[in-house]
Amino acid sequence: MTFSKRGQIEVTFNWIYMVIAGAVILLFFFGLVVKQKQVSEERLSGDVVQVMSSILAGAGVSEKTKNFIDASGLADYTLYFSCDAGVSEFGIKDRPARTQNNIDPIFAPREIQTSRIVTWSLPYALPFKVTDFLFVIPSNVKYYILGNDADFVNEFLDATEGIERESLLNLHDIQVEANQEVRLIDTDGSSVPGSGVPALLQSFDDQKVSAVVFIAKNQADFYQKQGTTWRRLNKDAIRIISLGGERDAAKYAAIFSADDQLYQCNMQKAFKRLEFLTEIYGGKELALAEAGGKLQALITYYQAVPGSECKGYLGDYDLNALEALARLHSTTTACQQLAEHCLDLVDAAQKLKDANANLRIYCTPLY
Repeated sequence: MTFSKRGQIEVTFNWIYMVIAGAVILLFFFGLVVKQKQVSEERLSGDVVQVMSSILAGAGVSEKTKNFIDASGLADYTLYFSCDAGVSEFGIKDRPARTQNNIDPIFAPREIQTSRIVTWSLPYALPFKVTDFLFVIPSNVKYYILGNDADFVNEFLDATEGIERESLLNLHDIQVEANQEVRLIDTDGSSVPGSGVPALLQSFDDQKVSAVVFIAKNQADFYQKQGTTWRRLNKDAIRIISLGGERDAAKYAAIFSADDQLYQCNMQKAFKRLEFLTEIYGGKELALAEAGGKLQALITYYQAVPGSECKGYLGDYDLNALEALARLHSTTTACQQLAEHCLDLVDAAQKLKDANANLRIYCTPLY
């Protein structure tokens, strides 16, 4: 009887041991599978980010070009864009793969999950070309433009062919599909935020409804839906730093930026590049209000030309290239230190544009 019980205990123990050992082995292999899956997903996300980075880089140098990208293979991923201290970051949400960029201004929503993406670039000039702005536009965001600025409404509709957009006479006439995100563009501040969120949009998730409002020629405000009302995102006025004109890159950048922070951060990249370009045209001596670079080469050349007035247009007359370029340089530096100085860039750029126009008539232009 004792031996029988001992045998039963041993058999029971062996079975328990086998069950435990089997469970450990299963857990080990399950862990390997999970780990391998994680590694594969991380590798795949890294490949996706690399491919998308190449696409964005190529789109950014294709001036005035729209590219329609089939992203159906990425529909299960959420792409994100951020920018801080002049450095953009792009990657896949909840994945370690990401890439950073401190050179190219990229204006986009915070997050994108869609089957098609439109990339569009426009040149930004102040007054000479500074860089190309790249807009990343998901197909599931619809842009509604309204307001009394009929010229800009018509321009926008013409310029954005191929992008989901529509003009409205009245904000409450909006008709939108349930699976779309909505961006309202108020060209004169007559509709948002005063009239509140339209009834049709009140059931939408707050993050899926936003607005950009152009209060004046050179100011934009950003709004996010908050229940039945609008919440202003920017505390201070956001200035549109440009010389205006058709297809104003700085204005379109505000339309396609998620919010004021993303907009201003990428604009700082452009201002940094502007500072470098002024030094190429005028040399580092501009910091001392002296000529260098191409400007000095022009001055030296025309000094040897008897009777030429070009030296006056370059550095002696009341409106001259040296003074205008030096002011643009110093203002650009100040803008990067304190945002309130950025509006002065418009007047400084206009002065240089006028000075260069005189050079273009009588002499060799600076740019």
